Amino acid sequence: MHAISLECEVDRISDDVTVGLLSENQTQSARAILRAREAGIFAGDDVVSAFSNLFESEIKMTCELKNGNPLSKKQEILRMEGPAGSCLSLERTLINYLSFLSGIATLTHFFVEAVKPHPTQILATRKTLPGLRDLQLQAVVAGGGHIHRRNLSDGILIKENHQIFSNPLEMLKKAKRDRSPLHRVEIEVQELTTLDSILKDPPDVIMLDNFSFPDTEIAIQKIRGCAIANHCRIEVSGGMTIDKVARLAALGVDYISVGQLTHSSHSLNMSVDFERL
Repeated sequence: MHAISLECEVDRISDDVTVGLLSENQTQSARAILRAREAGIFAGDDVVSAFSNLFESEIKMTCELKNGNPLSKKQEILRMEGPAGSCLSLERTLINYLSFLSGIATLTHFFVEAVKPHPTQILATRKTLPGLRDLQLQAVVAGGGHIHRRNLSDGILIKENHQIFSNPLEMLKKAKRDRSPLHRVEIEVQELTTLDSILKDPPDVIMLDNFSFPDTEIAIQKIRGCAIANHCRIEVSGGMTIDKVARLAALGVDYISVGQLTHSSHSLNMSVDFERL
C-alpha cells in the first residue's frame, strides 16, 4: 500500500536516532501489545497487513480483528514481536493509522445507530484527506456507513456551483439522456422554490442541501406526492449532528451525507506496552 510505505519514509523509521542510543540492545527480542483505551469500532485490517508485509523480515504481527469488530476498553488490538529497536521505531506510525481509522469507524457507527430503526443510509462524502480516501472510506463502511461517490466518475451530481455556469434543467435532461447505465443522476437543490421545476423531469436522487427542518418536511411531501417522482430518492446534507440525523431519518429521507465522518473525526485512543522477551 503506497500511502503506508510513503509514511514510513516520511517518519524515517530506518533512521531513528533515539533508538540508535540503545546500541546492541536494539536487537534484543521484544513484544509490543497495542490496546484500546476506549471503546469503539475497529478499522484498519488492510493497514495491519500492509505493515506486516513491509516488515515481515523483522517483525511478527498478530491481529485477530477485522474491520467492523467492536472494541472494548483495554482490549488487545495487535501484538508485535521482534527486535526492540524495530518495534520502537514502528509503533507510532502504526498507531497513527489504526487510531485514526478506528475513530472514523466509531463515529460512523454512532450516526448509523442514531437513524435506527429507519432504513436511512449514512453516506460518506469526498471530503477526505489527500492520499487517504480509500482507507477512510473503508473505515466508514466498517462503521456501517455507505459511500456516496468514491470519485468524480462514480456518478453525476449537479451541484450549486455547476448550476452557475449552465441551466440546471438542461444539464439534468442531458445527464439523463447521455449517462452510462451505471451512473445515477443527482441534483442539488438549495431552496424550495426550485423544487417544482426539478420534479417535472425528476432525477434518480434529489439532494436537499442545508434545508431547514420545516422546509425539509415540505420538500419531502412535494417529492413523495409527485406521481412521476416515485422512483426518486431523497438525500439531505449540511451540518449534520447525531440529533439532527435521528429527526431526519424519522421523516423518511433515504440518504444523509455526513462530511464530518472523514474530515473531522476523533481518533480512537490507543496505547502500546512493551516487554522484554
